[in-house]
Amino acid sequence: MTRFCGPALCRPTLPLAFLLCVLVPGGDAAEEKDEKAAADAVAQPIKIDGTFEAIRQIEVTPGNEQLTQLVIQRIVPHGSKVTKEQSLVWFEAEPLDDKIRGAESDLAIARLDLKADEFAHEQFLKQQALDKAKTRRTRDLAQQAYDNYQRTDRERTIKQAAFSLASSEFSLESATEEYRQLEQMYKEDDLTEESEEIVLRRAKRAMENAEFALERAKIQHDRTIKQSVPRSDAEQEEALSRANIEYEKSMHAMTIDKQKRDLELERKRVKLEDQAEKFEEMRAERKNVVLKSEIDGIFVYGVITRAKLPAKPIEWKKDSTVTGKQVIGTVVDPSKLRVRVELPEDQLKVVQVGDRCKVVPKGVSDTEIDGVVKSISIVPFAAGKYDCIVTVRGKLPAEVLPAMTCELLFDAPEKSADDSEAKKDKPAK
Repeated sequence: MTRFCGPALCRPTLPLAFLLCVLVPGGDAAEEKDEKAAADAVAQPIKIDGTFEAIRQIEVTPGNEQLTQLVIQRIVPHGSKVTKEQSLVWFEAEPLDDKIRGAESDLAIARLDLKADEFAHEQFLKQQALDKAKTRRTRDLAQQAYDNYQRTDRERTIKQAAFSLASSEFSLESATEEYRQLEQMYKEDDLTEESEEIVLRRAKRAMENAEFALERAKIQHDRTIKQSVPRSDAEQEEALSRANIEYEKSMHAMTIDKQKRDLELERKRVKLEDQAEKFEEMRAERKNVVLKSEIDGIFVYGVITRAKLPAKPIEWKKDSTVTGKQVIGTVVDPSKLRVRVELPEDQLKVVQVGDRCKVVPKGVSDTEIDGVVKSISIVPFAAGKYDCIVTVRGKLPAEVLPAMTCELLFDAPEKSADDSEAKKDKPAK
């Protein structure tokens, strides 16, 4: 028997089928939309600013060491196209010539002063030779006196004292003997004349004088042996020691004085040589009264730092003063350029050496050039900034010039497989 379902039984099945048909396609569309948005976000290129830099650029500077105060008489305008050997800067010549003439006069005076000093030094050496000879003679005389005393005078002094004592003793003996004999003779004669008494008194006086002389000779002898000779020994030793000390002191002082004078004279010679060298440098620097370009290119004022012109414009004009080492301007060759980038630290993980990019000059429309990262510095040149060089391939438009800015477009890094699987596993909302 066949069974048919009625309308009440079949009606509930329609809404369920309709719901299933609607919900399934709607979920796939939402998922595809999220994936497309994620793909679009990942595909966005990384943009980094850069600056065109001339590979060949020459700074224009006097480079003077001596002529340091320069006054500009004339200068070509900023941004002028110049050719090799073209004059760029003219300086006032008269102040430089005045300084050179003054330096030449000073050099001539210095040479005359050195000549006078050398003559005085020669006279000093001759005088010092005489002083040394005199000092040696004084030392030698002291040594000679000491040797004479030790070899002869000391012994003669002792002998003289002994001889004087012996003479006094002999004189006393003679006077005593003579007085004794006269007295004996006069005692045997009963009648003594007055004259004989006088003779006897004289003999007695002579004997007394001899006694006194002997006493004095003994005292003198003792003093000579015990006092004079030891004192003379000490004096002779001291005199010789003082003479040697004075000799050494004088010779040392003269040696030091000579060395000082030699050094002082040598220093003056070196100073004169340095002065002459500076004068020659000054004459050579005089040729820099006109500065010329060493290459073909564009002349811009100031120093180009990291491909950029000075932040504050420089305005050179007539009567402007510059120093000898100051960079007045830079000649840049626009025929060969590269891009210098101040790469932020957070981009180091994205931009690598060898990466390719698109270089888009900001000042030229509809221009896109291929570029390759040539180098990235290891250490930052400023806080959070690294030096990066990008070479360009192909011919650049003539409108692209050094110091112009550009934008570098790097492809975003590809999404890793782990990230893709994670997004697939993530349930749709």
